[in-house]
Amino acid sequence: MPSVHFDHVSKRFGATTVVEDFSLDVEDGELLVLVGGSGSGKTTILRMLAGLEEVTEGTIRIDDRDVTALPPRDRDVAMVFQDYGLYPHMTVRENLSLGLRLRKVARTEIDRRVAWAADMLRLEPLLDRKPKQLSGGQQQRVAMGRAMVREPLVFLFDEPLSNLDAGLRAQMRIEIGGLQRRLMTTTVYVTHDQVEAMTLGDRIVVLADGRIQQIGKPIELYRSPVNRFVAGFVGTPPMNFVDGNVAQKNGSISFTSDGIDFPFLSERRASDVPSGSVTLGIRPEDMTVDVLDAQSDGPTRGLQGRVVLVERLGGTSHIHFDAGPHRLLAAVSNDRLPEVGDAISVRLHSERIHLFVGDRRISSVI
Repeated sequence: MPSVHFDHVSKRFGATTVVEDFSLDVEDGELLVLVGGSGSGKTTILRMLAGLEEVTEGTIRIDDRDVTALPPRDRDVAMVFQDYGLYPHMTVRENLSLGLRLRKVARTEIDRRVAWAADMLRLEPLLDRKPKQLSGGQQQRVAMGRAMVREPLVFLFDEPLSNLDAGLRAQMRIEIGGLQRRLMTTTVYVTHDQVEAMTLGDRIVVLADGRIQQIGKPIELYRSPVNRFVAGFVGTPPMNFVDGNVAQKNGSISFTSDGIDFPFLSERRASDVPSGSVTLGIRPEDMTVDVLDAQSDGPTRGLQGRVVLVERLGGTSHIHFDAGPHRLLAAVSNDRLPEVGDAISVRLHSERIHLFVGDRRISSVI
């Protein structure tokens, strides 16, 4: 399958730059996800690749062919939109075959491709139905099948699951991921949902304000974010951040911030962490919560806090608590949960602590 190359691509609308100096190689057969919030430039990048937006600067190549100035029909890409775009007066079979019929593909070849796509997407029983007789998930499968029958060089997905409810989104994520791995077609997938990005992508590109923040495999972004934006964007629930100061004394290091005084680093790594103002980041799942005995006045380990909310979500619960003036969140999996108002001791897993100076991550204490 072909690869896709962006070489210093920028896009401006008048004086407004929405994508700036975007360079990226999408590998053969890869499912690459562009993720970011509203206005990050992810959809504009996809539309430039599809030929629906002109490139202001730079070049785009598909399979080593410069397609920067080519119209969409000459790029051999197929796009699946958030809006399914099915023709309501046509059956599923007719919707699947429309593009091929417009290209005057032979009837036997059309039948072959439609049958193949219908088998892959489990659409055979639905071929004679019209879109209004289908569920949202079924309509999205038809939209995917319409792209598949073209047998394109590259698949493009523009937030295809946004109109589905939570259960269908989870199901369709599994189907899209499994389908792409069976077809091994180079795929660029755009979403604002970092859960979709983490579960689908071979690699993820995190975008903000039209610029790449970080590129990597899902676990790399989760464990080693390069800056505070990526750290806060990737992961559910998001990372806790506390601004404070690092102090070194007698070879050990502690973090202090408005009532929090937490020793977290041993002497062997003290030289790796600069003293001064930093932001400490810790993921909710990297915290352990112990309920304090109301009668006990002895010393406690870790941070002391008071519970303000308990979200019982089944196997995992979210504990919202105050530690000094800071509101933090711990994700725990245990049978003995604290109640609102309980005093707790929270231990931070030191090997999973992240430190930031400004927006830049300087260290994880491993």
